[in-house]
Amino acid sequence: MIADPPVRRLIYLVGTYPSLTTTFIDREIKALRGWGIDVRVIAMRHPPPELPLSADQQAGAAGVIYLTPVRLPALLAAHLHYLLRRPVALLQVLFYLLTRPHPDRRARLKTLLHFGQGVYAAWLVRDLPFRELHAHFADRAATIALVMGRLLGKSYSLSIHAGADIFVTPMLLPEKIREARHVATCTAFNRAHLIAAVGPDVAARISCVPHGLELERYRPAHHANGRPVILSVGQLAERKGLEPLLESCGALRERGYEFDVHIVGQGPQRARLEETIGRLGLRDVVTLHGALPHEAVIEQYERATLFALPCIRTADGDIDGIPNVLAEAMAMELPVVSTRLSAIPELVRDGESGLLVPPGDPAALAGALARLLDCPSVGRELGRNGRRAVLETFDVACNVRRFAAILWPDWFPPGNAPDAVQSEE
Repeated sequence: MIADPPVRRLIYLVGTYPSLTTTFIDREIKALRGWGIDVRVIAMRHPPPELPLSADQQAGAAGVIYLTPVRLPALLAAHLHYLLRRPVALLQVLFYLLTRPHPDRRARLKTLLHFGQGVYAAWLVRDLPFRELHAHFADRAATIALVMGRLLGKSYSLSIHAGADIFVTPMLLPEKIREARHVATCTAFNRAHLIAAVGPDVAARISCVPHGLELERYRPAHHANGRPVILSVGQLAERKGLEPLLESCGALRERGYEFDVHIVGQGPQRARLEETIGRLGLRDVVTLHGALPHEAVIEQYERATLFALPCIRTADGDIDGIPNVLAEAMAMELPVVSTRLSAIPELVRDGESGLLVPPGDPAALAGALARLLDCPSVGRELGRNGRRAVLETFDVACNVRRFAAILWPDWFPPGNAPDAVQSEE
């Protein structure tokens, strides 16, 4: 009798899922499922009920296992299960995590909380056969993956993205990377940072693979008429540089330029941005749309004249990598203006596929915006070049296929077509 081949299944661990700021995870999961991989998602939190999720995201949320709100009887049952069946492994991983260096007592308490969630998550999938755990981001999801891996005897891999978890408050970063079977990150800048932070001996286990876009969804179709429209999309957070953008727009307004500014996103800086808009006398030209579903964001791209996201490094060191919205705007053939920071120059070549200015320099930013407002032909050329650059490097099928071939080469042998998922013998 020939045994059935092992199921091709992965457990994905994420924080809040789905989310408007992590649509690249949606695309990755969709591609893997399309190639025959059964991806089961465990999320730490539900998205806020008011979040305007796209139809695809709403569908993708079906079947997600959520760890909160916590059901106390199940949590106790999980810990009792492993205390009776794998006491050594349970106590070893708890001792290991709590004896690692932490910045303060609060951080150690968070690690204890994530340990508890990891035990619970392991219990939930204890009878489910799967190949590997894969965690997105190096914060709580990676801690939970480490705990689950120890208790279930499974390896885990990581996708690490730019964020506070590696630049501002990295917690147990060396431990998580050293215990992971492999790490993928989305920019060369991130990879260099991780190697410097952890040590050169991990370099062979950290690969750089850009995110991808479903490029067929991004078709240049500009419907702008009348006054130029400056568009920005992103979380209303300091690192996005939206306050310098408004300062630049105020300076342009004083010089007699006419335009409208549309900002899409929600976040902690909204009140501050509203105050800045009032102080600069821009209430009649700036619209804060809040969060929008992705279909509506694409409509904003279609109406825009140019796209601006002048990212900065905050005082505590927080920075972006390559914001996906930059790639989206370039795919829509919009001229983009951003900053020479982090990995952004890996995508945007100054004067060729967009314009880059020093971060936190409203005067230089105003000059770049004025150049595009004064010379539409320059914007058209930058837009065409930008779309070409994205088509060459951001195709989701190619990038996810490369990512999968690096992490699970027996399923995705390099050089085979994306749909040639291999059965295990």
